[in-house]
Amino acid sequence: MLGAGVLHALWNAIAKGLGDVRDSFALLNLGVLAVCATALPFVGLPQRAAVPYILAAVVMHQIYELVLMAAYRHGDFSQSYPIARGIAPLLVSCGGVIFADEKLGVRTATGVVVVTCGVVLLSRRSLNQSASSPAVWWAISTGIAIAVYTVIDGFGVRVAGSSLQYAITLFFLQSLSWTLAVTVRRGWAWRPPRPRIALGAAGGVISMLGYFTVLWAQTRTALGTVSALRETGVFWAAVLGVVVFREGTARRLIPPAVLVVAGVVLLSL
Repeated sequence: MLGAGVLHALWNAIAKGLGDVRDSFALLNLGVLAVCATALPFVGLPQRAAVPYILAAVVMHQIYELVLMAAYRHGDFSQSYPIARGIAPLLVSCGGVIFADEKLGVRTATGVVVVTCGVVLLSRRSLNQSASSPAVWWAISTGIAIAVYTVIDGFGVRVAGSSLQYAITLFFLQSLSWTLAVTVRRGWAWRPPRPRIALGAAGGVISMLGYFTVLWAQTRTALGTVSALRETGVFWAAVLGVVVFREGTARRLIPPAVLVVAGVVLLSL
């Protein structure tokens, strides 16, 4: 899951760095579609009980991508990403307790809270701005969408019979619907130069690998624990924001990083 956090930060940085977020997300989905269309005949479909969850998850993943695009259009990568990812673990933990009857021990609950505090602190510059800032509100909306699709997928993958079958089917339907929508709306005029196509498609494959790890882990432990461990990727997102996008300074990473590491230790014990 710590590795999944790195992958998640990396593909988000690629999406932000490709320029026009509409084009970049189209390219991400194009890469996912190519891999899943090839793999689906060999992997097969999940159990029928998982179908309603997959359909609901496809809708929520589309909403997530739309609000994430808006967050990246209005705000810096190192600010929007931590806000969006920071509120998700608490919401997912609440969803797991309420809807999945999960039991969180004191240490686990403390770890989730500590990780969340660490990642939210990474965005303190945005939080100190006006509460009406569009970037902040779009990032918060993204966090809510993350929590909803995480809980839906947590239920779905547990009844699917195979996390790989669930993941490939979900990714295929999601990327197919997104690619078709972009093509119908804009034709192939949106297609950028080949180097950007290759980078965007690679980002999509990275995102797929990262989220498959999440789905696999959701069959083995509490949803809130999985979400909190994945969101350690905000530390790497902050590093990328400073080094690649020149957003802020490294000095502000140290206290939040200590909190994130402490929370991960609590979750790992």
